[in-house]
Amino acid sequence: MSDSRLNVPMLVGLNDRPSAGKTLLASLQHVLAVFGGIVTAPLIIALGMKLSPADTAYLVSSSLVISGVATLIQVSRVGPIGSGLLSIQGTSFTFIGPLIFSYYTLLNGASSAQALGAVLGTSGVCALCMLVLVQFVEHLRRWITSNVSGTAVALIGISLVWTTLKNLYGDYTRVELYPGWWVLGLALLVFVITLILVRTGNALLRMTSITIGLFVGFGVAWALGMVDTAPLNAMPNVFVPSVTQFPLSFDLTTFLVLMPVYLISATESLGDLTATSKLSGLAINNRAFWRRVRGGLSGDALNSFIAAIFCTFPNTTFSQNNGVIRLTGVCSPYVGRFVAVMLVVLGLFPIVGGFFVIMPAAVLSGATLLMFIMVFMSGLMIVSGGDARVRNWPLVTAAVIFGLVCSVVVPLISFLPQWLKSFLQFPISTGAICAFVLELFRTKPTLSDTESSGNQHAGEAQDVLSEGAQ
Repeated sequence: MSDSRLNVPMLVGLNDRPSAGKTLLASLQHVLAVFGGIVTAPLIIALGMKLSPADTAYLVSSSLVISGVATLIQVSRVGPIGSGLLSIQGTSFTFIGPLIFSYYTLLNGASSAQALGAVLGTSGVCALCMLVLVQFVEHLRRWITSNVSGTAVALIGISLVWTTLKNLYGDYTRVELYPGWWVLGLALLVFVITLILVRTGNALLRMTSITIGLFVGFGVAWALGMVDTAPLNAMPNVFVPSVTQFPLSFDLTTFLVLMPVYLISATESLGDLTATSKLSGLAINNRAFWRRVRGGLSGDALNSFIAAIFCTFPNTTFSQNNGVIRLTGVCSPYVGRFVAVMLVVLGLFPIVGGFFVIMPAAVLSGATLLMFIMVFMSGLMIVSGGDARVRNWPLVTAAVIFGLVCSVVVPLISFLPQWLKSFLQFPISTGAICAFVLELFRTKPTLSDTESSGNQHAGEAQDVLSEGAQ
């Protein structure tokens, strides 16, 4: 299945070096498109884990720095690592639910730092496993079909929407600081502004809708006296990533929860890399294409391992940057090096991350609620974009219901061992596994199924907001 929207003539080709002015303009637009997503993902995770302002600030700053380093690796292609395309890396939204779930599972009998260290250490082990598995991507895509990946992404969206609504209600009921209707009103304002920008005809406004919505919401919250600036006073002048911020360790149950999500994330990156290849005027499905894909997915895996080592969360390709390539007509990876430097510089100044640390949760909820709804829609679009010969909505529906039912029923079963209960009550993993098993009994997956889903996924509305599916 081809996507005519990807057939856009480039003003600056893959092997060209744009002028300084074009490079700076294109780089800034890429940074604006990804900045909100990069800082929002660790913020949501930190809020979900109820981490201290200091730990939250570390995670936000580290995410920016590591995203810059990861982007440099991805666009430069060192040996077999990296795609060599203008593919920007950022903290993945796909892992928000699994990481928070695993953290609270580990928190029983461990300190906050130990639980978070186990989550990050296990994530690093998963990344190393992916570094091996992605070398066989042509074979893996036979089994992780659009039905399976669509089920997982839809469940990610459902879980995140539900969690966001619960958190918003919790903020509404805490009226000791300001009226509850202020919380709902602020969240609704950010939601509506972001939605309007997403629906506008201006491509740049669509791609920067998250960042703009957050800034407007912050401004209103500041005017209402809802912003506490005290945490800024304790921040250092310069941020330095550390490998000892949290005590890294490994947990088998967390591995079983995170590994399927890594596989789903890889299928989404496959779609992004396919779209970027097309935009760059490169052929797909030939040997050179699969070398680039293996390099890009290897870059994702290595970058996620580096992120774990420096105590932050997994990295993946950001699909909205394909929208920036279409907008600017510049696909040269040379631009990506400037984007990488900009992200590192932003991360080295803690005041940048601190601005988001002091942002009221209501502002964040308003923006992310729309993003997570889009994640759910992305899951449906992955299924609908698959090969019609193997698309199966009853299978997807059954798998989604199975995952949700397990999350409710499994905690009530007393005779199961705790590690098995912890794994089975996570809906995303159980739903994806259910879809995978049903696929095996239904029909043998085909190559065209996953290829179509990847291409379709890369060109749809999640170009703007699908970090959540990432």
